[in-house]
Amino acid sequence: MSIAAAYSRSASAFHWAVAVPLMGCVATVLKAQEAPKEEKGKWMWRHKSLGLLTGIIVAPRVAYRVFNWAKFKEIPGVGSPIEQTLAKVSHVGLYAFMTIMPATGIAMGYYGGKGLPFFWTNIPGADDQHKSGEIAKQSFKIHKQLGVYGKYLVPLHIAGAFKHTFLGQGIFYRINPFSGRPKF
Repeated sequence: MSIAAAYSRSASAFHWAVAVPLMGCVATVLKAQEAPKEEKGKWMWRHKSLGLLTGIIVAPRVAYRVFNWAKFKEIPGVGSPIEQTLAKVSHVGLYAFMTIMPATGIAMGYYGGKGLPFFWTNIPGADDQHKSGEIAKQSFKIHKQLGVYGKYLVPLHIAGAFKHTFLGQGIFYRINPFSGRPKF
């Protein structure tokens, strides 16, 4: 598999800034699914808050990636062509997951009229004139279906990173925003 050159400090910071709330989203929704009925609301509030935070951070991350596309060059690495293809597919899948999930979650809350929970507050949803049950319903379907399968992309990504580490490749050094490595 090809391994991209070292990330810039900005790219590294975006990586970790999205990783923390994204993993929190997955963890809190899994906790909500297993929690007793009286605790589900608390865990879903946390899930929605972290989802909105993920959406806030992922938008500039994707923009940064698009505007710096040429700088994300790959260098020759290891792995079979099948491994390389699977890595690229999972990477694209993770980008889709981290953009579509917050977008559909935000659309559900806003167009459903309930608003967007954000830690200590609730950002109002659409008023009665602008509410759309159809948009909220469609967003829910996409969100739920993608969530069923997409949650596996995060541990797959982490497993891939550790595989590279065990092969002696400096994958964590490459994405560390505090390392002294050269920028791409």
